[in-house]
Amino acid sequence: MNQEENLLHDLSAIAQRFKDIHNDAVIAYTPQVQELCAKKATENEVGWMLDWLLMYAGDERMLKLYKQVCRAYWEIYPETIAFYIMEYRKEYDRESLIGTEYEYLLHEDEIDEN
Repeated sequence: MNQEENLLHDLSAIAQRFKDIHNDAVIAYTPQVQELCAKKATENEVGWMLDWLLMYAGDERMLKLYKQVCRAYWEIYPETIAFYIMEYRKEYDRESLIGTEYEYLLHEDEIDEN
């Protein structure tokens, strides 16, 4: 194998590992989300779950779980859920903030650096 083929092989292995991690996360978090949504969880429990799910929310299956938690607790903890919806948008759907009153959030990192 030449260098290009080696690099392609290595990158392919890394990509497959990321897919495996996401698959494992979906398997691990699905029953946890179902359990959380079936009870009246505390605000801390909801926030903790959304913190973990947010790391994988770029995956459609994990986004579905994220939305499930948000919908289940929107009326109970609206400020917390609104915060996590905005965190999702900042991380994975930045274009949706352009032209809105929340566009300034796209520049938070720049403000923190100054």
